[in-house]
Amino acid sequence: MTDWEKQLGKRAIAVERAKAALDTDIAAARLDGHSFREIGSWADVNHERARTICIRINGDSRTRSERGPEPDEGAL
Repeated sequence: MTDWEKQLGKRAIAVERAKAALDTDIAAARLDGHSFREIGSWADVNHERARTICIRINGDSRTRSERGPEPDEGAL
């Protein structure tokens, strides 16, 4: 394997990790109550893309406050 192959392979892995971290941060920002348009402008993505990411990661597009109280784990 050449130096270029190693360097480009490492860079591709770093890009994939950065994309995954960005998606996680987008989903977390939504849970904290930020709008899709805010998140989209901050992350430089379309607001619909931000919504899709949130649904994929959070299983929902709503914020924490919109979801209501979490079920009590001790009650199960």
